[in-house]
Amino acid sequence: MDIWAWVSTLQKDLREAGQGRIADLMDSIPDDTFSSRPELVAAALPEAVAAARALKNPWLEVFFRHWGLNSRLSNLGEGETALSEAVSLIEFAHREGPMDCPQSVCVTQDIAVCYGNIDGPGWAPDILAVCEETLARINPSWPCFSCISREYAEALLDSGRAAQAVEFLERQAQSMLNEGDSLDPGYQAIQARADWLAGDADRALLRLSEIDRQEEAEGGVDPQRLRSRSILRAMIFAGRGELEAAQQVFPSWSASEPGFFAPWALAACQLAQQVPSRNTWHLGRQLQASLAYIARVGAHHDAVKLATQHADLALRRGATWTARSALAIAQAHLPKLRLQDLLAPAVADLADRLRDVPASPRLPVPAAELTEYLQQQEASDPEKDVEWLLAACMERPDDAELAEFAAAALCACGAADEACAHLWQFCEAHPLVDSPIYRLMTLWLERNAYDELNRLIRLVSPHNPQAALWIQAQVAFQKRQWASVAEHLSAYVESQPDALVARRLWAQAALNQGDLVTALRLRKEIVAQQEGPSDDHLELLTAASACQDWVTVREICTAMGVRLQTDSGPVEESWGVAYLRFDDNGQARDVFALRTGPVTARVLSPSYAPAPQRLGDWVAFDAAVLEPVPEDAEEREQFVPTFRAVYTLEQGGYTESCFVGCASPGAAALRDLSEALSIRGWHYWVTSGEDYWVTDPQTGAPLAGLTFAVTAPQPVSAEEVDQALRALTAGWPHPACWPRFAERAALPLDAHREVAQAYGL
Repeated sequence: MDIWAWVSTLQKDLREAGQGRIADLMDSIPDDTFSSRPELVAAALPEAVAAARALKNPWLEVFFRHWGLNSRLSNLGEGETALSEAVSLIEFAHREGPMDCPQSVCVTQDIAVCYGNIDGPGWAPDILAVCEETLARINPSWPCFSCISREYAEALLDSGRAAQAVEFLERQAQSMLNEGDSLDPGYQAIQARADWLAGDADRALLRLSEIDRQEEAEGGVDPQRLRSRSILRAMIFAGRGELEAAQQVFPSWSASEPGFFAPWALAACQLAQQVPSRNTWHLGRQLQASLAYIARVGAHHDAVKLATQHADLALRRGATWTARSALAIAQAHLPKLRLQDLLAPAVADLADRLRDVPASPRLPVPAAELTEYLQQQEASDPEKDVEWLLAACMERPDDAELAEFAAAALCACGAADEACAHLWQFCEAHPLVDSPIYRLMTLWLERNAYDELNRLIRLVSPHNPQAALWIQAQVAFQKRQWASVAEHLSAYVESQPDALVARRLWAQAALNQGDLVTALRLRKEIVAQQEGPSDDHLELLTAASACQDWVTVREICTAMGVRLQTDSGPVEESWGVAYLRFDDNGQARDVFALRTGPVTARVLSPSYAPAPQRLGDWVAFDAAVLEPVPEDAEEREQFVPTFRAVYTLEQGGYTESCFVGCASPGAAALRDLSEALSIRGWHYWVTSGEDYWVTDPQTGAPLAGLTFAVTAPQPVSAEEVDQALRALTAGWPHPACWPRFAERAALPLDAHREVAQAYGL
């Protein structure tokens, strides 16, 4: 059953009604979920849900809310923090109206995943029941059949019924194969895990190898699925005593993938128990950070299980503070489990072991000398240092240096929450001491903890107004509230005229806001306070180029020893090629450009919707190269630098690009096409390489393939582009198609889709 047909139909209707932005969100939100970009999903979701409600379209609301929740559950690993939305959504999805939406079945999977994230063993009976009810309403032709079957098997595994899970998964797999479907990698991966837990490690490894081959054959390995399989492989190898193989395949910890924190950390604990050399403070830092996050999102079962294993490893390496911190988390989350008896003995045993450990360590030197002592040590162990530092802080509660050292040690142990709490306690008692205030500000900015930052502003404002202004400016900058940045920093600079850092931040905000006059003035003031060329001269060069103040550009180039090809007038010369990196709502996109000066360039490559069209734009960029220059001489010859785009001086004036796919019509036909487009003033850009092939639908033989983009200048309409391409490609031996462009422009779509499917485009 095609559960997505209504999505395509609705997108077409939305575009015809001038609601292209909402139609784009129907693509981008699922894509960002699949691509593990939860921050983009979270940013777009309020607009999407509000639009669905404004359109009075409950199916669309179910669609958007499902993907938003799916991102939270899979990419962020949320448990109880997502439960209210999961319950609310399943209630909404089963009302009359939205109940008929195919994605209401997906919502059932969401609630099952949420319960599993919270407490898999405790909620297993409920998950099994809700999955049974859903499977009774659908059949193997539904894509959801595979998803719901996976959740049912997960609940069986959480219940300790691995053999039953193996049998169930095989039965469901046969039903899908009989329907003519193939088994997706996610389904096969849970089959492998069930095999392993049922005692058949060889079969599990064989399945994992088959998944690898399948993904490679289908065009590439999905990095998230590969990471999950690597963790499972490592555990299988470790269980067989093949520790070297386990360590080779075990992936490194990644702070950017919270959805993997629980499985990674639990597997890392198991591996460290068997390989003592892995049990270091570095591992402790990663486990502590993972545990803190898992606990914060309400994944209670994993929090207790990980806390006990993490604490055990900490005690083995003598890290008492880490072990006590983990015990506190285990004790806090244990009462939230439905089946406490599964983990209560481990928590009780941990408490008994810690009861005999002295609470206060003996300092190696007097507390007043501790920071100097630690600085002199060649090798640092933050887990040991933090115990000394916290004890010293108790002796010297007014010592700002000790307070900051202790916070730094806590952060090094992966205990950022505790570091913030420690600094807050000091700042409450010492609101006039700048350094700990700014350290706390930095930690909270890194965590987007805006409520806490506002609390800090309220604390310091009456006593330390300059610090309050600085915090307010930093918060506004992070929120991209450029006018607010200027408001706070203008007051800050007025009382501290020599504040270069504040001026730099203000100048950047002014440029981001498009206030070029202010940005240029501030950059000139900064350079005036310095002797000799510096990075600030480069920043002034960018600001002056954005303002098209070519006199200043030439003055700065002369001061820095940069030779220009012309002596006067606008600087628009030939400086080679570069990539420009734009920030599109938090997503980085690189475009190819021709440099026209030291910090300006014109975009050569077209953009593809929904990204803004930048073809022909004249752009000022930051002079710092974003990618390191290769050390190898031959590689340097081929190296094309990438710069951060800062300001668009002039727009190219092109419409949305039309992406075309086809079997290559031959060199002569392409020359004719290029000439015809050039006469019209349209842009033609080949995007495929020589190794791109399509399939002849008549013979099944491979054909040389071609993809290219056609971009017309404004105000050429999409209909005109469509008509021109139809005429220009009409005589080709194989048809061309542009389904994405046709769909976005609400043009006839069926013929394009038929060509794409027939040729495997």
